Amino acid sequence: MTGFLTGEIRRGARRIGFGGTTLDGKTFALAGVGPAGAAGGVRVGPYVVTTDELDAVGVPALDPRGDARLVVLDEVGKMESFSGAFRDAVNRLLDGDAAVLGTVAAHGVGFPKKVRNDPRVTLVRMRRESRDGVVGEILRRLAEAGIAPGGRSRPRPEAR
Repeated sequence: MTGFLTGEIRRGARRIGFGGTTLDGKTFALAGVGPAGAAGGVRVGPYVVTTDELDAVGVPALDPRGDARLVVLDEVGKMESFSGAFRDAVNRLLDGDAAVLGTVAAHGVGFPKKVRNDPRVTLVRMRRESRDGVVGEILRRLAEAGIAPGGRSRPRPEAR
């Protein structure tokens, strides 16, 4: 597997930004509280989004190099979509052969909407109250794609 997960950056009980961690442990900042125009970023609510670390650390983790059969992509959202390199990487993933397990913003326009509406994407809605059942559904779909839990992968069946 390769890819990254995103999450909040907190100082005590206060959220001060968002960042990501690649599956091999590298971290990157995506957005932080700050004045408008700080670090040349784009304002989204109280946060200033800068994509230089996403481009340098997160985007390369989306390349299914070597024997990677699964790319984890959390998430295709408004902030990530400010990066042209990120959008290009997601489009390459959609065109490619690797299985992708990702999250995409449920609402909004632009690139997240494009990904949500892409015919190659199967959306599975997850809510807190139904997440246990959804996890089973996702694992079943990954197994059908030849990706088994615990690192046991079956070869994909040949297309006929």
